Amino acid sequence: MKNILLVISLVFSSASLFSQSAPLYWCDDFESYNVGDPIAQTSPDWNSWAELMNGLSAPFTDDAFISSNYASSGNNCLGFNANSSVAGPEDVVLPIGAGTPYVSGVFTLTHMIYVVSGAYWNIQAENTPGVTWALDVTLDAAGNVNYATSGSAQTLLAATYPVNTWFEQSLVCDLTTNSWEVFHDGISQGSFSNPVNQVASIDYYPTAGQEFYIDDVCLPYIPAQLDSLNAQVLSIDAINGLATQDRFPTVNVRNFGIDDINSFDVTFDYNGSQITENITGLTLTTNSITNIIFTNSITLGGISTAQAYISNINGGMMQSTADDTLATNLNISIPATGKLVIGEEATGTWCGWCPRGSVALNWMDKDYEGFWQGIAVHNGDPMTDATYDNAIGNYIAGYPSGLVDRGPAIDPGAFSQDFIQRVVIPPHAMITNGAKIENNVLKVSLDLDFQMPISGNWRLACAVVEDSVTGTGPQYFQANYYSGGNSGSLIDVDGTDWANLGSNVNSNIMIYRHVARAISPSFLGDALPQNSYSIGDQETVCFEFPLDPSWDLDQVHIVGMLFDSQGSTDNGSSSTIGSAETNGYQNCSNSTEAIFLNGPDDLSIYPNPSNNVLYVNNLPAGTKNISIVNIEGKVVIESLAKDIIDVSKLSAGIYQINFKGLDWIETRKIVIK
Repeated sequence: MKNILLVISLVFSSASLFSQSAPLYWCDDFESYNVGDPIAQTSPDWNSWAELMNGLSAPFTDDAFISSNYASSGNNCLGFNANSSVAGPEDVVLPIGAGTPYVSGVFTLTHMIYVVSGAYWNIQAENTPGVTWALDVTLDAAGNVNYATSGSAQTLLAATYPVNTWFEQSLVCDLTTNSWEVFHDGISQGSFSNPVNQVASIDYYPTAGQEFYIDDVCLPYIPAQLDSLNAQVLSIDAINGLATQDRFPTVNVRNFGIDDINSFDVTFDYNGSQITENITGLTLTTNSITNIIFTNSITLGGISTAQAYISNINGGMMQSTADDTLATNLNISIPATGKLVIGEEATGTWCGWCPRGSVALNWMDKDYEGFWQGIAVHNGDPMTDATYDNAIGNYIAGYPSGLVDRGPAIDPGAFSQDFIQRVVIPPHAMITNGAKIENNVLKVSLDLDFQMPISGNWRLACAVVEDSVTGTGPQYFQANYYSGGNSGSLIDVDGTDWANLGSNVNSNIMIYRHVARAISPSFLGDALPQNSYSIGDQETVCFEFPLDPSWDLDQVHIVGMLFDSQGSTDNGSSSTIGSAETNGYQNCSNSTEAIFLNGPDDLSIYPNPSNNVLYVNNLPAGTKNISIVNIEGKVVIESLAKDIIDVSKLSAGIYQINFKGLDWIETRKIVIK
């Protein structure tokens, strides 16, 4: 226990600068229990997650048990072993104590931990667990540890640790200054500011395949000593964006004194300019926080540092000014010229977690307009496009999931991180959308202007996306697992909190955006007419989409996607039909294969669906060969022109059949039973 006591003594010593209050101290070395005791059932200090969340009575199915396998001190420790492909079953919670959540003072968590095959624990920010995660801590089997925000969405600190041996892991949280410092065996691993700067309980929960043990758990806490009147700039919300974009800062101010605060001024100083908000009419009590969203914006660019400060507290001066100014770093990126990043989200009205994806797309629109195009690919509901849905299903593991420029599948909450990485990469070609409507068909031309040479299997696809889609009936109800707030808040762009909506949001208030209506010629696109292009080369490829009478053409966007030889989206394009018409429809050159989803009315294929043979009626004159392509873009049948095609060896599913002439392609969809 020498290292533990050393760290604690250091915390007490430093904290004495801020406080004269008596420290609170609690430890458990597990020696008062018998081997095999269930900790939550036996101890008055520990709880099971199910006990707190669901009000269950002992014995608890998620209890953890006293073990003598790897005791650090004495004979006992607490063991966790998820020896299956699923997490748990152990899931125990250690409430920190009375007066929580702690929002000021210095809180320390110290434990000895022995990691056999990975470990996970977290800090809950509210007295009721499952509402807000303050910190996720994941130790992998290779000796890496990640301290991150909820769901590991943002890494706050990364470090290493010794596997298969006891080591002391300590977290010192100065909640007054929002400085969280990590120690391993008494050696600092670094510090960070936490977006959720409060603590209420510790949750130990092994994920799939993890085995670990803890011992000598200690929770010292030193309350802060407050002045009579003191306002504190607690934190500044992260500011991310692209150079030249406007952002409205959010500064979080806390009453860190005894007296109520009724008014103050808060100033944001950035790039040589200051904006100030005059805040009045408050009754901000001790430790209460108010979030100040500035009504004036800053324009990103120049330097990447800023600061916020408060003044004129209740019309006068504060006793202490040490915490009235806070600096922050802005994350500013310079987008590549002509770059549009494409985000595709797999969703469905049946999916209760999918509002998270919808909200993420809306925020991306707001934050990165003109540099981002979202596409919501629906599954299992009336807005499903089978071709798009079937294909993206091969790239994801669950709903909601997202692809940014056809990169690895991610949670939609991570769209912004992937976007920032992609938007700075110069595209190989600029894309201009052209369009016209003839005979109830939307004809699209995508003009490529090459900025860099390319060669190999580059491909091009075009999608139709509709905003403001509505419908009637239960199929248009949106399932909502955020209802009631048990999974936290989910704030949409318009301020709507999905926690305040029902578990099935009625179709009469649901408006669906970014809905994928069609993609041509396939999810993977079709090869460009030439195998290579040089700087300055231009190419035009054409597409046709039969117009569905249910589409609102004023809400339709045409989205072009150029894929590199690895299948990543190199660049995209997006326009309304009206702006594409203004650009003008460009007829495809003779060297370009014009791609038509529907050809002349006299070309027909029957039976469709089929499980044996297809018969082609009125085979177009000049047809050179016929190919059948699956939803992944792979050619599964290719032959010379003929009017009878054997499809008996194809698997059931949706396919595309192409009739290719010298400088044209006509396409049909077929279904194999």
